[in-house]
Amino acid sequence: MSISMSRLGSRISQAHLQLDRTSDLDPSVAEALAFIVPLSADYPGIELWFRTKVVPGLMDGTRYLHRVEREGQLVGLGIAKLDPFERKICTVRIAPTYMGRGMGLRIFDSLLKWLGTDRPHLTVNETKLHAFERIFDWYGFNLTSVQQGVYVPNCSEYAYNEAFNVSERKDTGSTDYNFNNIDQDFGLRVLGQNHQ
Repeated sequence: MSISMSRLGSRISQAHLQLDRTSDLDPSVAEALAFIVPLSADYPGIELWFRTKVVPGLMDGTRYLHRVEREGQLVGLGIAKLDPFERKICTVRIAPTYMGRGMGLRIFDSLLKWLGTDRPHLTVNETKLHAFERIFDWYGFNLTSVQQGVYVPNCSEYAYNEAFNVSERKDTGSTDYNFNNIDQDFGLRVLGQNHQ
C-alpha cells in the first residue's frame, strides 16, 4: 500500500485526533506516536507497545528514538532498546515518499552507534524482509531464527543476531552477558507500502 505525503499527513492528523491522550506526552514523542500509528495498520497494539515500553524506556534511558525531519516534517524514525540483557533495534519507520533514498541506512547507523554494537537483535516480518535484505547484508547481520505468528497471525518473523555477548559499553561500564533472548517487542518495521 502506497501512501502519499499529503495522505500520510491527513492520516497523522487523524491519528492526532484519535490519540487525544497524547497530551500527556512530550510533543516530540507524541508526534512520533502519531507518525507510527497510520503506518502500522498491520501491527495491532502498536500504540500500547509505544506507551508501555517506549515511553518509559525513553524516560529511564533504556530506549532511544532517532527522528529524521525534512522541511520541518517528521519523515522517518528508529527506536532502539539497550538494557543489561539486550541491544535491539525495535522499530524503523520511513514515510513512503522517502523510501529508497538511503534514509534507512542513516537511521541504522544512528541506532547502532547508540547501542554500541554492530550486531543488535532485531526482527522483521516476512512481508517486509525484501526491503531490508540489502541493509542486513551491508551490516553482515546473521539470521538466527524464523518464528510463526510472533506479532501477526500466520506470518513469519525473521530474527537476526539473537545470541551475542553484550560487551562493556564505554558510557555505562556494564559487564558482559551472554544470552539468547527474544523480547516480545515490536520487531523492526518500515511500513507504508508493500515492501518495506
